[in-house]
Parts: sequence; structure tokens; C-alpha cells
Amino acid sequence: MPTTWRTPCSGRQWSMTWSEEGLARTWRALKDVEGEEWALSPLHKTGKVVFHAGRSFPGSREAIVVDFPAGTIKPADRLPGGGGFDVLRVPSRPGSQGREAIALVRLIDGSHELFALMAVNVLRHLEHLDCPSPRAILDAFFVRVRDWQEFMANQRRKPLSTEKQAGLMGELLMLEKLVGHSSSALVALDSWQGPLRAAQDFHVDSGAIEVKSTAAAQGFIARINSVEQLDADRRPMFLCAIRFVEDEAGETLTQCVNRLRDIMDGSGVRRQFDALLMLSRFMDEHADRYTRKLLAGEMLCFPLGDGFPCLRRDTLPGQIRNAQYDLDIESLDIEPQSMDMMFQQLGETADEPA
Repeated sequence: MPTTWRTPCSGRQWSMTWSEEGLARTWRALKDVEGEEWALSPLHKTGKVVFHAGRSFPGSREAIVVDFPAGTIKPADRLPGGGGFDVLRVPSRPGSQGREAIALVRLIDGSHELFALMAVNVLRHLEHLDCPSPRAILDAFFVRVRDWQEFMANQRRKPLSTEKQAGLMGELLMLEKLVGHSSSALVALDSWQGPLRAAQDFHVDSGAIEVKSTAAAQGFIARINSVEQLDADRRPMFLCAIRFVEDEAGETLTQCVNRLRDIMDGSGVRRQFDALLMLSRFMDEHADRYTRKLLAGEMLCFPLGDGFPCLRRDTLPGQIRNAQYDLDIESLDIEPQSMDMMFQQLGETADEPA
């Protein structure tokens, strides 16, 4: 059967729709197309490259389709796949002479929520490329999708270490605080970018929060994973340091997760939350391993202004492409702010995502 196409929204103004809910709305609008192999809705155009949300039939599988000038995709290109998704070369459609397309498609048994998170992460990654050529966009697409492929293959191997448990509890505590300071739980959840491998844990409007946690009885050494983690274009930026203590009055990681699940369930975003938990390597099959009870003590919010001691890209030699380092939180002589003051500077509420 020849490949047929339908583009229901081809006459509308193109706009970015880089949120899970925004993509979900577009995919829902394409769900009932019958008798077609592909249905597309344009999202954005970068130079000669066009991004579409789409569905592949039969099966009505969600997809992101990237349309390139002919010759961009080489016969030798190896297409990644696995972990709930596939990458396909899309047959030419009527009126597309001189063009070729590639699609990131959810497998029939793949998680809807996890695929949406992956699709948004790939789109955001491609959006931030500097002056990309069509081939550079394709190469970046392959790299990002293969990163996800590797992650999905490795994520279930072992339970979280005690250090990673404290780190995730710190992020969940911040997420809970953001729910109380945002216009909805969906807005707060959309700001949680740590599981999606962003440089900072939370992107709040144009600002950012990086959370560092410890359950050590003495000392507070925070591992900074990249220069960009504390030195980025987002403003304002904060480092939030959370010290946990072992205490029977506290809660285990599993109890913390279940409490947040109740909050998200009541707001209708439980499935999105569970997908982010999976990306954070919290698996229910390991839940009974997490028995240590932690209670949050100090919560210090440091503004990352010019006087904050951190590596900065504009002062590093150009030959240094990446760096990791340890930061002694206890030795900082920067005056911390209250969490309420931090949220006030970030903006007390954020708009609903597109």
C-alpha cells in the first residue's frame, strides 16, 4: 500500500510546543485520523529543518518527525532503537520533492508518558544547538536518542545507593515545595528537569535551582557535575543545600515517593510523575530495599551571583571542555536566603506550559 499523509494543522502558525502536555494535546488531535499511514502537525522550523508531531498508522503510535533537505540522511547512518521506541526513515510524501524525513516513534508496548518525556527532551536538546546545519541537527538527534537507548538499557540494574537516595529525596522535597508555590502541580512537575539530564535539577521560568543533599553526620561536600551546573545563562540561579539526618521521625525514600504520588494523583499528573521517577532510577521492585528514615534539617538557598565560588566558563581556558569538582558547602561565606525569598525571586507562580 502506498504511503499516505495527512497534515491537519498545516495552515496554522508554527510554534514551539516543548512540553509533555503540549505534545500530548497535539497527539490527541491526530488520534482519530483513519485511512492514513501518517498524520502530522508542524511544530517548528529551524533553517531548512522542520519538526512535526505525528502519529504512525496502523497502531496510532505517537511520533516526532524531523524533515530534512534531501541528501542529509546517508545510507550508512545506523538508526538507533529499543527501550520503548524506534527510529524510522519515513517514505516520501506527495509534494515533498527534495525532502526526506526521519521519525522517532513509540513502540506499541512503550510507555506513553516516558515517550513524551523523551520526545520533549530530544526537542529541547535540538532547539539549543548553535546555528546548526541540517546534518548537525541529525547528528545531535542520533546522539541524544542513543543516550536514551543506553539509559533505558541500564536503568534497572541495581537499587539506588544511600547517597543517591538522599539526592532523590532532596529533589522530591524541592518538588513538593514547588507544588505549593506554582499555579498547578503540572507546572511544578514540568520544572523538574534533573531526571531529564538537564544541567540543573529545576528550571523555574527563566531561572534554575540545583539541589545538593547529604545525610553525612559531618561535612557537606557537594559534587558539581559540570561547569554549567552552577554557571549557566538562566537567571536567577540558586544552589539549595539540604542536610538530612537519620531519625525515626523521618521517612524512607519509598514513603516520600508514595506521599508525592498521592499529591500528584490528586492533581491528575501521577503517570507523568511515575515516568520521571523511573528516569531517576526509582523502581518499585527495589522499594523494600529503602529502609533508612531521613528527616530534613538545614535547607540553605544560596544565590549564584558573581561572588559565588564556582568555575565559570568565561574564565576557563578554551581548551577545557568539561570539568567536575567538589564544593565544600560548610565553608561558604555567602549569606543564604530563605526558601520563600528564593521563590519570590524566581517568581511565586509560573504559567501553565504550552
